[in-house]
Amino acid sequence: MEPIDLLINSISERHLTLRVNLDRPIFVQPEDRMEFRSARIVIILGMLTTANGLSKTVIACVDFLLRNEAFQSKFIVEYFNGQKNIISKVNTFETSLQTEIDFNIVQYKSVPWDIRFNDMFLYLHVRELINHKSDKDNKNVRLFLSDIGKQYFEQIKNAFPRELNFLDLFGTRIVEDKLIKIITEVIPNSYWKQNVAIDNQ
Repeated sequence: MEPIDLLINSISERHLTLRVNLDRPIFVQPEDRMEFRSARIVIILGMLTTANGLSKTVIACVDFLLRNEAFQSKFIVEYFNGQKNIISKVNTFETSLQTEIDFNIVQYKSVPWDIRFNDMFLYLHVRELINHKSDKDNKNVRLFLSDIGKQYFEQIKNAFPRELNFLDLFGTRIVEDKLIKIITEVIPNSYWKQNVAIDNQ
């Protein structure tokens, strides 16, 4: 007797009812996967390499831009505003998507911190992909790729072409204070107010 027949007979003998769920399956999105989000942090650390590493705040701000491509053009204009190379930077930046502003995005009030970030950092640390250093009071924690992490970065970077395209505009470092100000002040003041205006119409 076939296994399926045994299963059917067993269900019938116990007077059970077989139910089949015909609802559409729920697919796990890349943003829901620890491996994907952690790999993107490796991309950030690999592209924006500095001797002192990056703070968790800077990583959170850059990750926000990579997750929400609709804000990237605005960030580029604000970041390079007043610089002679702003036109070349804008022309160099390429986007393959027709992005629109998602007004349903969570309106953060300071740094767009994801509660899963510390889990991602731990995920990378236990795999010896990142190291960290801090001051004497164990504050101002800075993260950077380990030697193993650098090798891993080289192996996976081509899987993140859009992220590389955006991060490559800033060379090997980014002005952290300017980055944080644009993310925590300029973008919220530009889009959150616009969102409120639309809601009030």
